[in-house]
Amino acid sequence: MRIILLLGLAACLHAKNPIKNYKISMVSSEESNKPALFTHGESPVWDVDTQSLFFVDVHQQNVHRLDYATGKIYTKHIGYGQVNVVSLVSGSRRLLVCVRAGLYLLDWDVAGDSALRLITTVDDGLPDNYLNEGKPDVEGRFWAGTKGPQSGDEVTPDKGTFYSFDLNNFKPQVQLRPVSISNGLVWSLNNTVLYYIDSSTQKVEAFDFDSVSGAISGRRTIVDITNYGYEDAIPDGMTIDKRGNLWVAIMFGGTVLHVNPDKREVIFGYKLPVSRTTSLTWGGPNLDELFVTTSKETDSEDRLSGAIFTIRETGSAGLPPNKLKMENADDY
Repeated sequence: MRIILLLGLAACLHAKNPIKNYKISMVSSEESNKPALFTHGESPVWDVDTQSLFFVDVHQQNVHRLDYATGKIYTKHIGYGQVNVVSLVSGSRRLLVCVRAGLYLLDWDVAGDSALRLITTVDDGLPDNYLNEGKPDVEGRFWAGTKGPQSGDEVTPDKGTFYSFDLNNFKPQVQLRPVSISNGLVWSLNNTVLYYIDSSTQKVEAFDFDSVSGAISGRRTIVDITNYGYEDAIPDGMTIDKRGNLWVAIMFGGTVLHVNPDKREVIFGYKLPVSRTTSLTWGGPNLDELFVTTSKETDSEDRLSGAIFTIRETGSAGLPPNKLKMENADDY
């Protein structure tokens, strides 16, 4: 994979260890030796089978695939509307994508929006609501939540819902309502805890999770980011490492927080040279490279905003992502 601007850093924000060495690089564009910049990168997911990073550019309505070996970025445009989520489908050539407030299967090799196969929609009667984040659980169910109408950086509060989906009966099940900006979610290594972010709360929260029934209960706070100096920021995307620690992108804070959920404390803060960090996932051949998507701010002096960053040498690594399970997905 082609990378540029490899930086050796020693930095820490509001964490116990004052010094930590790590490296940051950026994915380069195919046309030049400059960073590949996107309008609003989101929903990164690593495909072990193809050694590729999938992610979306929400406002440009694009799904991208970064080939790790060559550094080439392939793009699939969605004409219908904003695409906020991409996920892998078990045993299928297709991807799951969230476009507006609908779930679709996407066939990369079919031209135009004919590539989309509608599965189901949510928040009917609320045309300005969008699915904002989603992932499959260990059983292959899909979990995703909506956010309400948005103007600039402001989202109308308490207009969204957090859902789970069994994609063999296509029925969304309400898990939480109301929410404002349904965002990061991930499960503990033993699949007994669901970690979840409603960004407006400025908290990472946890629920007891029954993987058989898909039920959640026992809501509690893991970390409130305002206690670490982020009063004007919000938690966004989230992933987990093989030790069970959480990694959280802090939107408007330009930081990735490494969190111990058992001790309910921040271990370390990885500072990036942009303010709008949106989401993150582990990738690379050894799953030890943390890919971080960011969003571009038009009037900002952050010339690197919108880049895809990679944080290396953290001493941590991830696990392969869960995949959606849907019978006969290729024939649907």
